[in-house]
Amino acid sequence: MRLCTLLMGSLFWLAANAAFANESPRCFVGAYKDTDGRVLSLQATADDSLRFFLLDGRTGLLRRQPDGVTYTAGPGLSDSQPVVARARLEACGAASIDFELQNGPGGHWHKVPLEVEDTTFSSGDVRLKGRWVRPAGQQAAPTLVFVHGSGATASIDSVVWQWLLPAEGVGAFVFDKRGTGASTGEFTQNFEILAQDVDAAVRTVRRLGERRISRLGVAGFSQGGWIAPLAATQVPVDFVVVGFGVAGSPVDQDVWQVAYQLKQDGFGAAELAQAAQVTSATGRFMLSNYRHGLDAVNALKRKFAGEPWLDKIDGQYSGVVLQGDIERAKRESPGVIWNYDAMRVLRSVKVPQLWIMGAADSVAPSAPSIERLKTLQREHRPIDIAIFPDTDHGIYEFNTGPDGKRHNTRAADGYLRLQIDWIKGHLHEPYGRAELIRHP
Repeated sequence: MRLCTLLMGSLFWLAANAAFANESPRCFVGAYKDTDGRVLSLQATADDSLRFFLLDGRTGLLRRQPDGVTYTAGPGLSDSQPVVARARLEACGAASIDFELQNGPGGHWHKVPLEVEDTTFSSGDVRLKGRWVRPAGQQAAPTLVFVHGSGATASIDSVVWQWLLPAEGVGAFVFDKRGTGASTGEFTQNFEILAQDVDAAVRTVRRLGERRISRLGVAGFSQGGWIAPLAATQVPVDFVVVGFGVAGSPVDQDVWQVAYQLKQDGFGAAELAQAAQVTSATGRFMLSNYRHGLDAVNALKRKFAGEPWLDKIDGQYSGVVLQGDIERAKRESPGVIWNYDAMRVLRSVKVPQLWIMGAADSVAPSAPSIERLKTLQREHRPIDIAIFPDTDHGIYEFNTGPDGKRHNTRAADGYLRLQIDWIKGHLHEPYGRAELIRHP
């Protein structure tokens, strides 16, 4: 009898674990809190892993282990070894999970009850898929519409903010940009077209929200830093957040990026002046929409042939143009308005703005943009600037390998708390090591 009981118990354990092993990681997506109120989010990835993100910026990629219920992550954004984080995810719909991070925190994390509303809406003849995640209950909450960057990744499947912010009392509306995910239309990076899509998203949230929204704003990151302010000039909003954006044109970004990268490689003023001749020529070529100026670029290639800095030029497009791969340049930047006047747009925004910048941003070097934003502050524009030291694009901290390449490790502490508090209208400094420059 005892043997039969043990056998039945073993069969039950095997069946249960087989069922758990078949659970899709997507059913664990959401926000969780521990007994001390710390917030953790889980977001599914394309390869059936789970991205974890803590409110303090620590993050990693949890991969499922052979037992089907254990997930482990290594240090950094996607490393698997050595294991520094471990989760046990047993059944969809469970009220809690076990999650432990090396050096804490760890233990039971209870799922945060959030209200999730999926919707579709129109922007012209395009149908866009959106999701509104908000705090549970009837109390009105500040809400932001997330404005995507340059990538072709569907936001609904990738943005962890949609869980972290609502768990802290800020609603988030995300949508798949046109041509991605469940949205129709052709993928583009045309800021004016994308701003129209954001306008449609804002109107949709206002229609859905009624009395559930206290303040409504837009938040754009990277390339979204061009789109969000433009949208704010076209549809009523209460605030704008920009993360690691550019207060200049896409051509400016390329010039600044090439100069920054060459400085990092140890080149001095003389080499940078020569490189500036090249980026000036590649910029004119892009401004002509690939029609004129390639002969001038090739002439400079011949002039500076053999210079050690020439082959190191990268930037947004200069490196590709120098390689002669014009079709690739077109594919990577469909519809970009190369002479976009960001400063004119920023001067037209009437509502408060928060710009969050990484002091060591290698993609959109922040120093020139910060100086331009300070100019706007002196003009009494309601712009606040937060500068996180030693962080790259995305406000990510990083390690530098022996080859000089950077490896992102985590988002800076304070990056997310700053956004939440600023949107709520009550700052509680400090925010990690950020320097906060308030408008007059």
